[in-house]
Amino acid sequence: MTNNIKIAVLGGGHAGFAHAADLTLKGFEVRLCEVPELAETIAEIRIRGGIESVPDPSTGLQAGFAKVHLITTDAREAIDGAHVIFVVVPAFAQSAFAKIIAPHVKEEQVVVLSPGNFGGAITFADALKAHKCTALPILCEAQSMIYACRKGGPDLIQIFGFKEGLRLAVFPGRLTSDIIPSLKKIFPKIEAAPNILWTWLSNPNAIGHPPVTVLNAGWIEHTGGDFLFYVEGMSPGVIRVINALDNERLAVGTALGLELTPNSQMAKLWYGHQGYEGSTYPDKARNPVYASIKAESQLDSRYLTEDVPFGLVPLEDLGRLAGVETPTCTSLIHLSNGLLDRDFRALGQTLKSIGLGDLTIPELKQLVEEGYS
Repeated sequence: MTNNIKIAVLGGGHAGFAHAADLTLKGFEVRLCEVPELAETIAEIRIRGGIESVPDPSTGLQAGFAKVHLITTDAREAIDGAHVIFVVVPAFAQSAFAKIIAPHVKEEQVVVLSPGNFGGAITFADALKAHKCTALPILCEAQSMIYACRKGGPDLIQIFGFKEGLRLAVFPGRLTSDIIPSLKKIFPKIEAAPNILWTWLSNPNAIGHPPVTVLNAGWIEHTGGDFLFYVEGMSPGVIRVINALDNERLAVGTALGLELTPNSQMAKLWYGHQGYEGSTYPDKARNPVYASIKAESQLDSRYLTEDVPFGLVPLEDLGRLAGVETPTCTSLIHLSNGLLDRDFRALGQTLKSIGLGDLTIPELKQLVEEGYS
């Protein structure tokens, strides 16, 4: 080990594998934990004792076999003594990990939700308190996952992109200057976000994934996702819908006093070190980080089941609070409901569902900055 920072990674999906492998290869002591119900996702790497990491050379990340310190389904031993706990699962799975770590997490530990999505820190804190957590840890939200990656097998992770300049918010915001420097020891290029309201509105997945998925629904169902999601799925018409949706997001941010980054510019900020050029969606499709990524194999995937209820539904809700109309967002929610025969508004996150429905905009801003009194 090249340093004394101990890290727990919660989640046995592709993001969990990428965090565990890359941070191990960088010299950190890493413990990877999956919930017992999904133990099969880590069965092969438990046998091998680690993960084979295959990053694209442009990422600058080290390739090779990462011998992970601990691979387990026991949350207590995973987080015991960990300085930082990364929760790298879809929004709908975060509460399951809050439940299993609640009796064991310490006040001085830092929990990073990656991504935070809408209401992540609030709902995670509520879940911890509901399951016998006596002292809340410090909670942070990343605006997105730091690795663009896919599993290439049960013990192999392929990393296409590594985000530099990813922004991260601390809850409460007044602790930002105390916490971000310590996290920079793990990811030196991360940047501080103003507050969790900013991260709630800054995950690009909710702006990019649903329009491409909804407007290519027939192609996905006909081919099982056998086409290039960005290269072939982002036609000029689809891009116009994405831009309309992003303009609504930017308008909501402005009404809440937030200076948000246009969605089309995020990838250049993150992947410029990998040779990413341009600032339009056609540019994005042509760049190597995205060029080889295929569509999901079915409509019932996180591109709708996560990004609509935890991205578009709260965007529409925040728009109502701020007095900003969001017709493109509303239409995509309606169409997603129809495609999967679900009510994503009932399933999703809103200010009311996370216990903040009675707050005014000034009260909401005070909460994210000062925390609970």
